[in-house]
Amino acid sequence: MSQRHHLHASSGLKHQLTTLLSVGALSLTLAAASPVQASNIMIPSIGTAGSLGISVPKEIAIGDFFMRSARAHMPVVDDPVLTEYVTTLGNRLLAHASNVNFPFEFFVVYDRNLNASAFLGGKVAINTGLFSYAETEDEFASVIAHEISHVTQRHIARFIEGTSITNQLSMAGLIGAVAMSILNPAIGMAAVSTTVGAMAQSRINFTRDNEYEADRIGISLLYQAGLNPQGTIDMFRRLARMQGNINPAFTLLIDHPLSEIRVAEAQNRVAQLERRRNSTNPDYDMARARILVRYNGNPTDAERKNLKQSLIVNAENVRPVFQNYALALVCFELKQYDEARNYLAQLPDHLDSNLFVLDLKTDIDLQTGKASSAIARLKPRYEREPLNQVLAVNLANAYAESKQYQPAQKVLDDYLKRKPDDVVALNLLATVQQKQGNRCGLLQTRGEIYAQSAAYAQAISSYNNALSACDNLLTRERIKARVAQIATQRSFDEELTQ
Repeated sequence: MSQRHHLHASSGLKHQLTTLLSVGALSLTLAAASPVQASNIMIPSIGTAGSLGISVPKEIAIGDFFMRSARAHMPVVDDPVLTEYVTTLGNRLLAHASNVNFPFEFFVVYDRNLNASAFLGGKVAINTGLFSYAETEDEFASVIAHEISHVTQRHIARFIEGTSITNQLSMAGLIGAVAMSILNPAIGMAAVSTTVGAMAQSRINFTRDNEYEADRIGISLLYQAGLNPQGTIDMFRRLARMQGNINPAFTLLIDHPLSEIRVAEAQNRVAQLERRRNSTNPDYDMARARILVRYNGNPTDAERKNLKQSLIVNAENVRPVFQNYALALVCFELKQYDEARNYLAQLPDHLDSNLFVLDLKTDIDLQTGKASSAIARLKPRYEREPLNQVLAVNLANAYAESKQYQPAQKVLDDYLKRKPDDVVALNLLATVQQKQGNRCGLLQTRGEIYAQSAAYAQAISSYNNALSACDNLLTRERIKARVAQIATQRSFDEELTQ
């Protein structure tokens, strides 16, 4: 299912395509049930300076606040296959980490800067620019492993606790200021300056020891997860080349400045490990191709045609999976559906069931009036993996496109019972409910969508309107309970943002 964030128009694809397509020698010149119920909210108070610290329940609640705020302030990319990819990779690394006290959430943000940011509660934002600059999955994963380590080693929590105590500041205010400095640096800089006074940077200032520890643990996570730890050094070298005259795009250097000692220590640690080849996971090639074609502004058809020609001309310099998937995506955008299918057919046979491929095949089928083919392809896989976002959302969308609204709603209801804050599924559910004329369910779903991005006035208004539209007594009681939860959630967020 093609889920895209509405992005600002770019000044052209040349710079981004040249960067993203530098693979090997290539350098292109072109560049729920109604209502949807959340779990009961038990939000602990934050406390003030001198408290015993940020407990696990506090950290989880703060992380949820960060995710709601991210949806309000950041261009989050709601693309199921990209989300599934970064989540799978992140969990692969987490499987070998210690001190993992809660589920992590990995999400992609439209931002061309090379960066990733972790926050309390295991929320990890990954810029689209990281896909552009990391040439291998090992390099990409090295940044994610480093950010995971900052969370599991409580570097962020200890920074906030220490700053709060040292400066006799409200911990709640400091948490909100640091969060905002990640979510919206322009606003966050002012917030942090107001709160902390002497603090010069808009982001967390990790100590040298914090960085060494995150490097050490991150390298270990890469190795234990079966990836090439040399990816850390390769990424360091790329960053180091830019450090003398920092390119504004390399914001990772601002947050995590390199030193000769830090790089040397990482090199020595990697040298002690078994040498490995780089990852050949085709998902990373397809993720990079998807970023290139779908998340580089709003290109014109002329720019897409130029990209298509460049991919064809430079075929010998690009890995085949990257090339064929990128060409299939470009052809889809140009409405050249038969040609898009032909490029997908050139992918290795074992990728027929790959989620990136299934998603694009579904898009093509729905655009060519073949929803029944998409349903037949997706349904058996969905029945085995009902919690997979890509499968659930694509199948529900295929049902909806074929006007089979009841099966579409059932898929979404079942999925949202277990993943109630999935905004992609909620938006699709709202569409299905509107098509069915289900005003009672639609108003509740809209209220939930608003609540997920901290638009509390709209959320409560939508739920209150649902009270007038819903006749069932039990449903009305659930709506009242949800409104009370949202009010508690709003109070918690306000404590952090005042």
